[in-house]
Amino acid sequence: MSKQLFLCVRFKAKPECRDELKSRLLEMVEITVKEDGCLFYNLHIDRDDQNVFYFFEGWENQSAHDIHGQTAHVQALVADVPGLTVDGLRVEFMHQI
Repeated sequence: MSKQLFLCVRFKAKPECRDELKSRLLEMVEITVKEDGCLFYNLHIDRDDQNVFYFFEGWENQSAHDIHGQTAHVQALVADVPGLTVDGLRVEFMHQI
C-alpha cells in the first residue's frame, strides 16, 4: 500500500458567512499548494448546495499532512470554523485502490 495520504474535508457555511468562508478557503489553496509534500489541494463546491465546500487533498505521506496541520493558516481556519459553519468540518481519510 502507498504511503500517500488522501482526504476530503467538508465545510457547510452558515448562509450569512458563505462568501467569507469561500474567500478563506481560496486563500488556503494559494498557500497550501506551495507546501512541501502537497500533491494536490483542490477546492470544490457542492452542485446542489452552494453553502457546501470540499477540499480534496493529496499528500506524499502522513508527516507532510501533519506539518500542514500545524501551520498558522490551518490553525487560524480551524479556530474560525465554528463561527463560519453550520456543523464544523468533517474529515474523511482514504487511500487509493
